Amino acid sequence: VLNSFAEVISALMIDQYQQHVVELDLTLTQAQALRILRRGAVQTGQLACALQISAPAITQLTDRLIRKGLIERSSAEGDRRCVMVALSARGRQLVDQFRYRRREIFTRALEHLSREEQTQVIEVMVKVVAALEKIEPETSAKSRKSAALQKSRKSDAE
Repeated sequence: VLNSFAEVISALMIDQYQQHVVELDLTLTQAQALRILRRGAVQTGQLACALQISAPAITQLTDRLIRKGLIERSSAEGDRRCVMVALSARGRQLVDQFRYRRREIFTRALEHLSREEQTQVIEVMVKVVAALEKIEPETSAKSRKSAALQKSRKSDAE
């Protein structure tokens, strides 16, 4: 049951995400950047690391998002060499649309349940989310270490 749930929800989320990205004329990487920036302004180097792309690629990506009016670039306070990027008002609105669509999928699924069942599902989901949030950081750290190791090996081979 858990595998089926994970497969169905993953397929739905990916399908909706890709459909929305195409409608908005964004690449998947641009959409990921917007999702990351939802949490707040970050240095371009940090964004590049999170997206696992190079410095020249992050410059191109941010330039395109600025031209689309979705992000803003600025210098960090106290260090003009440090370039920061953040969502613009339009970018935040776009990210909110993504979140709304995702919420709609769950709302439609829950409509088939009684009020009592909906309450139970939501209570359980709160617990599952809390458990997943505890797991996520170590998984992300492992992914970053693995990517860094692969990059290091590639550099050594060259």
